[in-house]
Amino acid sequence: MTAPSIPEQAREEQRLRLQRMEVKLVDALLTHPNVISRTREHQIRYAIALAALDAFQPGAARRGGRTELPEVRVRTPRLTRIRKQILEVLGRALLQTSDHEERLKAASDIVERWLDALDKTRSEILEKYADDFAPRHLDQELGIKTLVTVAGGGGGSAYGYIGAWDTLQTAGLVPGYVIGSSMGAILGLFRARDKVGDFDAYMKIAKSMRAETIFRYVSLRTRYGFPGVARLFLRAGIGEAFTRADGEEMLLPDLAIPYDAVVAGIRRGALEESPEQYARTHHLHEDKRPTALQLRAQIASQLVRMIGFINPRVVEEIVIGRDELTADFNTIDAAGFSAAIPGLLHYDMTRDDPHMEAILQKLMERDDVVALVDGGVANNVPTGPAWRQVAQGRIGTRNAYFLAFDCFHPQGGLGHFWLQPLTRVVALQVALNDRYAHQRIEFHPTLSPLKLLPSPRELDQAVRWGRNQITAELPRLEKFFERVRWVPPAATEPK
Repeated sequence: MTAPSIPEQAREEQRLRLQRMEVKLVDALLTHPNVISRTREHQIRYAIALAALDAFQPGAARRGGRTELPEVRVRTPRLTRIRKQILEVLGRALLQTSDHEERLKAASDIVERWLDALDKTRSEILEKYADDFAPRHLDQELGIKTLVTVAGGGGGSAYGYIGAWDTLQTAGLVPGYVIGSSMGAILGLFRARDKVGDFDAYMKIAKSMRAETIFRYVSLRTRYGFPGVARLFLRAGIGEAFTRADGEEMLLPDLAIPYDAVVAGIRRGALEESPEQYARTHHLHEDKRPTALQLRAQIASQLVRMIGFINPRVVEEIVIGRDELTADFNTIDAAGFSAAIPGLLHYDMTRDDPHMEAILQKLMERDDVVALVDGGVANNVPTGPAWRQVAQGRIGTRNAYFLAFDCFHPQGGLGHFWLQPLTRVVALQVALNDRYAHQRIEFHPTLSPLKLLPSPRELDQAVRWGRNQITAELPRLEKFFERVRWVPPAATEPK
């Protein structure tokens, strides 16, 4: 992935600082709800959103997705000056004041002095861009926050996400964008299928899947994927759910919610062996199903080897859906490649599909990779890519809340303990993304990562755990999604 330029890096750091300021403000408001008036609360939050204003698509925040209106880059002298003040002065008050009550009082006093300047800045923007957007468009962009959910990988540990999304939907929080890695990409694909998710139907599909249908031990030519102990036939399990009314398979634009999947591309020359040689060396292209004991031994050895793939010199992060080349990617292929654990699960093109073959060939040539594997080895909880996608206009609005789901972290219990060397390596990678998230939720308890197809009872339990986890977080989440409105100085209430 190309590194951002210096001006882009500077803007990124500014927006991340403003994001941290908002988090500190909301945390203080939750612990001390009556220290400042609701009017002052709105003015402080509006000021932070105004300082973050850079570019947006008018109407996107209200619609919950992109519109037909052109994007507008907002630049005015007053906005530049007030942004600098907010970042420096209000930033110190919110980020360096440890006491929540004192933090709120300090922020209130600062914004009270700036109300006239904030109002004049808003007026200057509206006057300069009167032909581009209406006042309501500006206030919607600054006052309506869009939920972005980042679904991390972790095999069977991820099934709690179903309960989490269901609970969010019941609370009226529907994602405006979903991105995932590995199992998070598969479950995220279901969440992105419809604005209003039919979670009962999704559970029915999950409970109906059988190991002999999804995981097969047959010869499979390595074309774009990487060899594994078993072959992942994802289409056989979920293909019907991602077929359009005309009988064609869904592409990414057919989903109701914008969706991206992270895959890892193995860099050319990064491994000592080619994918075919790797398969022969590790006996991965056998047609005969191994015994239970042999299978456990193979899985254990490949999980140890998998640590070697979690290295940016070995794999390149590729976001399917990010660019023009991958915008029309097949939905199941996007999730399938993202969930193809190197050495364990081989996902590949087994059908005649000129559209996808052309995309994959160009993708691998462009990125100079020899195979596509599990997105988790490149970025298991891809909050950074999600943040940058939104900043670059993926969903029109830039005012988003980034909620990351993480199920693959060190846990106790027999199903988790022996995976700790791997989860600890992944945790270091995940930590690099934390600065982009408003919140990362570590799901626990969870099923074992190896429970890829749990029993109906286990699946119900995992979903209950996910619901409980999100229910505990709802008050804080709902606070972030309260509509923020601009209250001019003349209408300000006395403190």
